[in-house]
Amino acid sequence: MIKVLIADDELIVRKGLMATVDWKKFGMEVIAEAPNGQKAWELFQQYSPELVITDIVMPVMTGIELARNIKQYSPTTKILLLSCHRDFSFAQEGINIGASGYILKTAFSDQQFEEYLGRIGNEINHTNIQHSYDSSYLAKEFYEWLCDFDNSFPKLVEELFSNEWKWMVNPYYIYLINGLNSIDTIQKKMYRGEKPFTIIPCGHEQAFIFILEKSKADFEHLLVEARSKDPSTRWMVHGPNRGMKEWMDGVTNLFHRFKFEKQFKVSMEDWPLPIQKAVQIMIQELDQSFSSSYIAREVGLSRSHFSTMFKKTVGESFITFIEKLKVKAACELLENTSLPLQDIGEKIGIQDGKYFSKWFKKCMGRTPSDYRQNKKENVR
Repeated sequence: MIKVLIADDELIVRKGLMATVDWKKFGMEVIAEAPNGQKAWELFQQYSPELVITDIVMPVMTGIELARNIKQYSPTTKILLLSCHRDFSFAQEGINIGASGYILKTAFSDQQFEEYLGRIGNEINHTNIQHSYDSSYLAKEFYEWLCDFDNSFPKLVEELFSNEWKWMVNPYYIYLINGLNSIDTIQKKMYRGEKPFTIIPCGHEQAFIFILEKSKADFEHLLVEARSKDPSTRWMVHGPNRGMKEWMDGVTNLFHRFKFEKQFKVSMEDWPLPIQKAVQIMIQELDQSFSSSYIAREVGLSRSHFSTMFKKTVGESFITFIEKLKVKAACELLENTSLPLQDIGEKIGIQDGKYFSKWFKKCMGRTPSDYRQNKKENVR
């Protein structure tokens, strides 16, 4: 249902619109009403309606000021203005801000109002369909970018921060959650209408969720509730963050930590700092062929001391460990992207495509193409 907010200082107007319009006919639902612009602005931030119907002349904050705030905060929100004034300057100002329509209360007709609702409803539904396609594309580009492939994702993020994600100029938290059933449940509850909320799937088993700082306590309550039903639900959090640079740094940090801890079923935070730093170097630069001597120098240890500490901490040798990292990275790229085998091989430091196929078969008992095909068939 399309969420609608009505703002008018006349109670009879608000109640009249709510009672006499067949909102379901347009796939709409009035989720809140406000007697002035300031209250409407607060309700807008709370419920994120897709359509706001507002009087122009109201106390505390006018409808024009409200419309301006809304369009700066969420440019895609539709606004329908109501007024008792015939002065065209009101309509012109509203149109310049980006309002979808202007109706005179003194010449109000059901037909005109319903025509507006029908047109606006179609525009919102079309945008939502397009958004679904865009979300799928965004998730694909996002995952490939996280795996260090050059693509259009940074540009997409820049555009999103200028529009739908503008609310992330305020403090927000990033969550990386593992457990699709839990994510679906949480997503439905968060989208029920409370505060700005964004979700991006990441592979087949996890998703990133972004919420305002003031939503953190309520959101974590949902996470605890989800884990009580499904103990396998896990999450990591990064924040508070502000703006785009901290967004990029935060998701990268969480992705590498989560991927590592999921693979090895340990928390890196329990390890000595030199080993933590060594593993982070290996994960972030998996396309390089590092020797244990090089890594030891990077973390300030002798080769022999590093090798002893590494095996004692991790439970296996440096060479065995780094090969496992490469195999796991290759498997994830084969499952979650459509990238060519040559590109995947290069991403884990194997420049020759034929050698990558032989190496992968030696490690996994099947060719990369067979592995990818089998995973696709299992998903169906």
